[in-house]
Amino acid sequence: MKEINIKYIEENYLEFEEVLKLTNFSPDKLNQLIADKIIPGPSYVIDSEVRISSSLNDNHKIISSKKYFAKNILELIKDSSEKSYENLKEDFKQNLLSILKKHNHRKFAYGNVFDENDEINLEKTNELLEEEWDYFCKGVYGICTLFNNENAIIKKEIIIKRILDFIANKDLLAITEHENYLKELNVELNKSTSLFAPYQRETSSRGKYLDKLLEEYTLTDLIKRYD
Repeated sequence: MKEINIKYIEENYLEFEEVLKLTNFSPDKLNQLIADKIIPGPSYVIDSEVRISSSLNDNHKIISSKKYFAKNILELIKDSSEKSYENLKEDFKQNLLSILKKHNHRKFAYGNVFDENDEINLEKTNELLEEEWDYFCKGVYGICTLFNNENAIIKKEIIIKRILDFIANKDLLAITEHENYLKELNVELNKSTSLFAPYQRETSSRGKYLDKLLEEYTLTDLIKRYD
């Protein structure tokens, strides 16, 4: 039986060689797009060492490294490979802001970056947007979001902050409201956030907050499991 972490990654991500086959790119071209931050880097890397020995008292060691990308890497390559780094970065930032402005729960995001006129305070967001772009380029959002795009990033940011707000203020809610609100949060989180590889689950935002809340309220049947 395949180890559970490797199984999860292989089933949910595209390996470097698969990407090459599906795009007809050379390794150098794909690596260059990553180096230039035209597309995100791999979300996971699996390094392996195999040692072969025989009854002749000899041995041979094989070392390999496999890189795994979010499945939308093909879409990102198609949309981005002919664009400049500057344009891609600016489009990414503007898309984040546009999606954030339209979200019904936008004031939960990033510690509330809206002013008294419900306009985004750009001084507050500039550094945040740079951080989000950096995470995106490193492949981080291929790990923690389902779709690895701006919409998923904003949805994840907001739902995690709503969960933290629930934890901080649940004593202010009627007990009868807790379960229904928690179910709502669970549905919303599952729309945008991945399960994470099993070894990451306990320390992920899903594991630290949502899973524990579902256990606390005896809603363990709602905890997302691995197949």
